[in-house]
This record gives sequence, C-alpha cells and structure tokens, in this order.
Amino acid sequence: MNVTICKPILMKTFTTLYFIFISSLLFSQSINFETLLQEGKRELYKDSEHQNLNNAIKKLEQAILIEPKNAEAHYFLGYAYSRFNSFDGRSIISMNSNLTIKSSEQFEIVNRLTPKYNGEILVLDPYSKLTGEWGGQAMCYIYKNKLDSALWAFKEGKKRGGFGNFFLSINRKVLDSCSPNAILITSGDNFTIPLWYLQFVEHYRTDVTVIDISLLNTLWYPKFIKNKNKISFGKKYKELDSVIFKPWTDTKISIKTPNKKVFSWILKPSYSTNYEQYILRNDVLLLNLLKKNKFNREVYFTTGFYEANKLSLSNHLKSYIIIEKINYDQQPQLSFSEYKTMIYSVIDCLKYLNRNSLSENNFVDNIRYELLYRIDSCLQKGNKNEAKMLFEIFDEKLSLNIYPKLSEQGTKYYKYLKLKI
Repeated sequence: MNVTICKPILMKTFTTLYFIFISSLLFSQSINFETLLQEGKRELYKDSEHQNLNNAIKKLEQAILIEPKNAEAHYFLGYAYSRFNSFDGRSIISMNSNLTIKSSEQFEIVNRLTPKYNGEILVLDPYSKLTGEWGGQAMCYIYKNKLDSALWAFKEGKKRGGFGNFFLSINRKVLDSCSPNAILITSGDNFTIPLWYLQFVEHYRTDVTVIDISLLNTLWYPKFIKNKNKISFGKKYKELDSVIFKPWTDTKISIKTPNKKVFSWILKPSYSTNYEQYILRNDVLLLNLLKKNKFNREVYFTTGFYEANKLSLSNHLKSYIIIEKINYDQQPQLSFSEYKTMIYSVIDCLKYLNRNSLSENNFVDNIRYELLYRIDSCLQKGNKNEAKMLFEIFDEKLSLNIYPKLSEQGTKYYKYLKLKI
C-alpha cells in the first residue's frame, strides 16, 4: 500500500528533530563546559602537594574552547599558568617570562570581557594578579642582576593593566610616612610589589629598605636582602638556611635603643600544635634583625598584618594610618590635627580608585575602619567634638553613597559609634 506524506508534515518533523538535536548538543556542551571548569578549579583548591597543575590547565583550556567568552574560566586558567610558573615566593627566582605572558594574557582577557569581574575569586582579583605576575617576574630579573629586563617587566605589567594608580599613590604615602633610612616590613602583594615598582622604576624613596614578611620564609630572599641592603639577620648563610621554626614559650625580649634605654616586650608563640608552640622562620629572622639593628634605623609595618606576624608588638606601635612604627621610644600617638592632615592625604588617593577592582575597593574599607577606630578612641577619651569632626569627614568623603561596599560588621560599628555622639 502506498502512503503519501505531505511536505508540511515532513518539514515539521524535520524541524522538530533538528531542534531536539541542537538542544541536546548545546545541553551536552553546557554540561561538558561546567564539568571541565569545576574539575580545573578543584585542582587549584587542593593542598599544594596534591595539585595537578597540568590537569588543571588541560581542563580549563578545554572549557575555554567550548565557551571562549567565559571570564571565570580565563581567570582560573590564568591562575593555573601562574602557579605552574611560580607556586609561591620560593620559586619567584626561577620564573619564566613566556609563562608570565601566558598567565597575564588570561587576566587581560578577563578584564576585557568583564571589567568588573564578578566570578569566583581564588585569592586576588585580575588587576592585582597582573601586578603580582609582573612584579614577580621583575624581582626574578633583579635577583639575577638583569636590571634592564626588570625594568621591562615592570613597564610591561603597567601597560597590561597591573600597577594601578590607586595602589601606587597609596604606597607613595607609605614611603612618605617613613623616616629617612627606615626599614619597612610589608605584608601582601598590594603593598610589597607596588613598592618595588616605585623604588625601581621611579627611584622613589630608595633610602627605605622594604622587606616582605612572607618572603623571609624562603631561602633566597634573606640572603638577597642581606647583600643588597646590608641588613643583618645575625646569622651566617648556612645558619640562615637551617632556620625553619623554633620552639617557643612566652619570652621577654629586651633591646637597648639609641637613647640608651631598654625597650622590652613579651614575644608570644606565633604557631601552635596540640603538642608544641613555635615561632616560624620569618619571626626568627625578623627578631634577629631587630636585635642587630637596635632601632638605629626606625622600623615600620604596613597595615593589614596578621597579628601573629608582628612579633606580639601590636601594643607597642604608633599609627600613621597606613603604616605603624615600632614605638620603642614611647612617642605619643598622632595629635588630632596631625591625624586630620594625614587622613585627608590618604583619602585624596581615592581619586585614582579603580571601582572595578575588588582589591582596591576592599582597601576603602581599611581606610574607613582606621577612621572609625580613631573616632572610638576620641569617644573613649571624652573628646566628643573631635569625634563629631571625624564623623563629618567620614560622611563627606567615605559614605556608602560614594563607596557602597562596607561589611555588615563595619556598618554596625559605624551605627554604634554614631549613637554615642
């Protein structure tokens, strides 16, 4: 029996089947992309000794072939290349410029696709990561005494979107706040690496010796600092290499100062297990530095330090808003007029703020908290008029209407202090 099927029915059937095929293909690709992305990301969240960076790179590159405009995939691929190049501070001195470029290109793509990246953040945002990549490459060249190459790396990083003007301006203020020939102990890429840039590229305040607290845990960096800046850690090279940690209990430390007095404090352990307490390699070296220096050169910390990394000195520091000086001679804290001048100077840097950078916007909160702490101190001392004037600065220059981000805890703190006036 002959069966005749009319063309409209055939076309409808074909269209339906084609739609199902395309939908299935797209759904399959979507599943594959998400699977590849998650597998690549998982590698980067593992402990360092268990990470398979080759696998992470492979999965993320495959994911990008499926969705080339996915910013998060490019972000994590950039991190995978970065860690393959230099996992941490120990391997900065063996960085490869080709891998630095590959990593940089991924973060540049992220910034082009989504100038305000809102994907998952591993550690740093794409702008700060560009600074970190090229700053590390520059330090690699400085360590090898390839100074022209170091200058190229710094300038290349700036050209590609790193070394933003906000953090450069903040770190100029940091250096300006240091006394001549000071020692500045830094923590975090957003301080250390812009400071390298300023001193190397702009030759800005090169009298200040910048020492990164985390890099003191490496073998190469203390020797580099010792040779380059004539800093003494009180140890010979072989002894420096052998220092990893030191068993420790609460111990009184005393150092004779230039004014013939003795500065003393209790140094507590910075690391504990169920069985023992320690101070770590960077603590030992920093403590040796202080003992050898004897405050002949004043010593400062940048803000944002973990308490454990400040040698239990938190109650012996004089605040300059974005840095703190070890207050061995017990100078008074900044007067109200000095503080006002300095906070306005720091706030002035906000004209360079990149509102698309998470790291830069987070730093606004650091300035806010600093101002709120000073307001709290004024209220505790009964200086209500000074507290009111500082609140006026806060509301005029740092309000949520201008810079929306403030943590829930910070908002509560603000409201609590406001109620006390």
